[in-house]
Amino acid sequence: MRSTFLNVGERCNVAGSSIYKKAIVDGNFDKALKIALKQVEQGAHVIDINMDDGLIDAVSAMTKFVNLLVEEPEASKLPLMIDSSKFHVVEAGLKSARA
Repeated sequence: MRSTFLNVGERCNVAGSSIYKKAIVDGNFDKALKIALKQVEQGAHVIDINMDDGLIDAVSAMTKFVNLLVEEPEASKLPLMIDSSKFHVVEAGLKSARA
């Protein structure tokens, strides 16, 4: 039987997590990756990624973080929800996702 519930991991969104935002602003992508992996462990079906913040070079951060996710065996099993109000940031994320 197919479930209609979709658990979206929202902790990799700079607007939704101050801990994640601080990790990204500080360039601590290892910590950001741990946040994503925790969501995987807790049953997320999709990982939402958003870098829309004035303190962040969103294209660079999106590219680097998505590249880390697709190289991580556990995180790469889940689809990514590339989230931004700026098309060029979405495009950077999609190019890095390689799928």
